[in-house]
Amino acid sequence: MTRHHRPGGRDRVRDGGPGEQRSLAVRFGRGMDPLGLSSPITHEGIAADLRRLGLSPGDSLIVHSSLKSIGWLEGGPDAVIDALQEVLTPRGNLAIPTFTSPAPEFVVSDTPCRTGLIPETFRRRPGVLRSTHPTHSVAAWGDAAAEVAAGHERATALGVDSPLHRMAKLGARVLMIGVDCTRCSLIHVAEATMRLPYLGIAYPGYDVPIVVRKVDGTTTVYHETEFPGDSSNFGIVERECGRRAQVIHGRIGAADCLMIQGRHLLDAAIDLLRHDPGCLLCRSPFCVPCAESRRLVDPTAQEQGSE
Repeated sequence: MTRHHRPGGRDRVRDGGPGEQRSLAVRFGRGMDPLGLSSPITHEGIAADLRRLGLSPGDSLIVHSSLKSIGWLEGGPDAVIDALQEVLTPRGNLAIPTFTSPAPEFVVSDTPCRTGLIPETFRRRPGVLRSTHPTHSVAAWGDAAAEVAAGHERATALGVDSPLHRMAKLGARVLMIGVDCTRCSLIHVAEATMRLPYLGIAYPGYDVPIVVRKVDGTTTVYHETEFPGDSSNFGIVERECGRRAQVIHGRIGAADCLMIQGRHLLDAAIDLLRHDPGCLLCRSPFCVPCAESRRLVDPTAQEQGSE
């Protein structure tokens, strides 16, 4: 995937096919029998790994994932989703970002997402509801799915009262499967909570009206007013949560995982932003939006750039 800079986080994950997953299983050593012959990681094994992380019936969970990081997996993305739903049960809640690139029309039921095979498979499942934001939709399942997904067109992409913010308020944890917090979209809610001045800076192609076609066939035109920034520097929030002993580490199949309470992520990000409003912005000289954003929160950046 490209290093940067797609608004809403570096959330595009390329998931390999069975051949690539098999090679990963061999490399990591998980899912192998005593003779060294590859055997797939199963749905039951994933469910056991989730429980070892501390997940149980009735929990709420936001998931970011890389399917290929799990290894050679029997059942593909369905096995992961089956395990998540089995462990959480319908009394809990599961939310997965199903972001899309800007296009003239966003069809809630049909437009494929760009966030990987697990999200794309999940959004198609019976009982899963997809929010109606044309570039930063979220798919939700469980007891509060309707409450989580409703009215996203009346909120901003990843702002206050967006689906991920609602999940955090429900007490959701964030599970990163084979990815780190540079993919954690919830952290953008902290930017919106702090009303940072750079939220008005649009990434190329995102400041356009988009027709949203809802599941019932009705249409509306959405024009974003608040734009989440780049997430390349979100690792500082993960490190701050680690300093506060709020990070749970584990494995799902061959994938290294971490899990953090959503509220803890937001609290840490807001504390960091209070100290330095530009702390979440990248410092790449090739990222024009982040450079412009930094000038808005740090007047000295303009002076330094003109020297």
